[in-house]
Amino acid sequence: MLSRLSFRIAFSLGMQMLCSPAVASDRPNPAPVQAVTDDYYGTKVVDPYRWMENGKDPRWMPWLKAQATAARHALDAIPARERFLASAKALSGDLATVQKVVAVGQTQFIQRRKAGAEDSILVARTGNAPERMLVDPAKIGGGDQVLDWWQTSSDGRYVAVGLSKRGSEASVLHIVETASARLLPDRIPNTDFGVVGWLPDNSGFTYLTFVGQKGTPSYYINSEPRLHLLGTSAPDRLLINRAKSPVPLGAEQFATVSVTSGSKSAVLAVEDGRREQALYRTDIGMLSAGPATWTRISDFNDLVVGAKISGDNLWLLSRKGNSNGTVILTSASKPNLASARQVVIPGNPVLESISATKSGALVQTIEGGQSGLWRVSISGAATRVALPVSGTVRWIENEPTSDTAYVSLAGWFTPARPYKLLADNTVQDTGLVQAPRRLDPSRYEVRTLTATARDGTTVPYTVVMRKDITSNGRNPLLIEAYGAYGISLTPDYQSQLIPFLDLGGVFVTANVRGGGEFGRSWHYAGKAETKANTWHDAIDVAEALVKNKLTSPKHMTIMGTSGGGVMVGQAINERPDLFNGAIANVGFMNPIRYVSEQNFADIQEWGGPITDAKSFKTMFDLDPYEHIRPGVRYPATLVVSGINDPRAATFHSAKYAAKLAAGTTSGEPVLLRIDFDAGHGVGSTRPQREELWTDIYSFALWRGGSSEFQPK
Repeated sequence: MLSRLSFRIAFSLGMQMLCSPAVASDRPNPAPVQAVTDDYYGTKVVDPYRWMENGKDPRWMPWLKAQATAARHALDAIPARERFLASAKALSGDLATVQKVVAVGQTQFIQRRKAGAEDSILVARTGNAPERMLVDPAKIGGGDQVLDWWQTSSDGRYVAVGLSKRGSEASVLHIVETASARLLPDRIPNTDFGVVGWLPDNSGFTYLTFVGQKGTPSYYINSEPRLHLLGTSAPDRLLINRAKSPVPLGAEQFATVSVTSGSKSAVLAVEDGRREQALYRTDIGMLSAGPATWTRISDFNDLVVGAKISGDNLWLLSRKGNSNGTVILTSASKPNLASARQVVIPGNPVLESISATKSGALVQTIEGGQSGLWRVSISGAATRVALPVSGTVRWIENEPTSDTAYVSLAGWFTPARPYKLLADNTVQDTGLVQAPRRLDPSRYEVRTLTATARDGTTVPYTVVMRKDITSNGRNPLLIEAYGAYGISLTPDYQSQLIPFLDLGGVFVTANVRGGGEFGRSWHYAGKAETKANTWHDAIDVAEALVKNKLTSPKHMTIMGTSGGGVMVGQAINERPDLFNGAIANVGFMNPIRYVSEQNFADIQEWGGPITDAKSFKTMFDLDPYEHIRPGVRYPATLVVSGINDPRAATFHSAKYAAKLAAGTTSGEPVLLRIDFDAGHGVGSTRPQREELWTDIYSFALWRGGSSEFQPK
């Protein structure tokens, strides 16, 4: 028990750099210890670094900056890092990217980043006319703005745009007039979730706003769905009054009201971090006329995870009775799940998302570890769309009044590219993205393999490497796993991965439980009380890699990002001997302290909120920070965070790094890399991403024993 743990603050973060490429003068002072003891339903938990949760503590920024400086010196001193960075810059600089395409009438709206540019912009193109600039964030608000989200009105006359300070994701809503590219005077702060839907006459839109203090746990409490009418000075209409809510609604739950072009129905979705939603409907006219009467469509126990409307057709994606998902069609004006039509997708693949079209729906699936796409008609017929890229459907954008759509496809060695999907299922390349000049996919191979977990479960994993790599047990290998929120890891292109592979690195993704690769049952097999399966699966895949001689413990690094921080932290807590390196990238490292951060609304994924001894035990058992043991030989660890992170507060990384450095006896470094101009990764510039992933892959090559990356 932690209450009996004797914290041994024997090593500072700087003292752990004895074996890193840093010099003695780079070593920062140890983290101050100011222990706080909490009593959780009879269990006492001692926290030596609670003070780090107070961003105004005078010790906070000086300590962070000292750690960041030491980490920067250590990483910069890794031989061949600069050569790696040059290759990464060349590959990503050559590549133009397109984040979103929407067509309204004859006008295309395109969010793109030109080759060599740092950030994306929003442009419009009508017919064969040249592109017109609509939004260049670098020229708005002092130049440190980024484009978070955008949505066109149904006639394309206006675009609602969310802009925020880089890395903060704290969106301020602006309105752009398409014809003139003029910003209208409308400004709405705290609109991080974007516009939910434009009214049919384009006179306004619904949105969700936050009323609590930014950066604190109060921020998401009692959020407000509102209706904004363009050009009005009157306060925006509150669509749901929580004091006398017409639907069951907790303070921590979000209520979003969506409207769809061509439909008379508005849909209210109640969400709280679960994939499932509770849904209600009303007539659109009631949103501005007075208190709306809401009719229930589905409750949380109906397991609906997606809903889209086209006209009076309401398409639902439900996991009830089928872990992989079922497509359901009912009336939007008179919904009835009991009499709704169920549409069967051949082969019962995992259903990821659904988009309504004029005459049916598009359903994104997972089949054999990669995305599939099906077109479903109102009659119930399902037809597979033949995709030109084997990999991942990254997004689908379409207007519900049309049968055409734009689909972004990517693979391990195919950068994301938008295609136009026609009504007859023909897929046309838009020509907006070209293949990188410096990439030769024929040099690499991808293997899909399986490992047997300790409880007998088959866990798939994917190996990406050069074709000439042999199974000699000495390959530098980076294994990544996530396993949370039912999110699936499927093939995707990352330009910084190519130099890693070229230098002999082997990259592995493990589809551990907690993800969505095999539906709801796979997700719930690695969630809350069953969370240990997530890191057990990662460990068991790592054991299989050693057995197959693709690598060995002294050449292997494990990485987890965001929610994957729980996985990586607990994997090295349980098996520190299995890895020579670990990377916690913007990780969720101290779950039981969710009460101190802004992003606590999704805590049900982890077994909370903590309200009794059982919920405490569930969350405590999966908490990596609380299970760090002094006197253990932990592997070298790179801990990454952005100071503006709104999703996994910086204190998670800082506390974890401080405690790990104080407890390990391996003499290996614990490096705390802080980007003071970034957040969770959203909104980072191309150079920021290049620097980050160069550090991550260089660290993995160093820990993997690559000769070019060893300190002199």
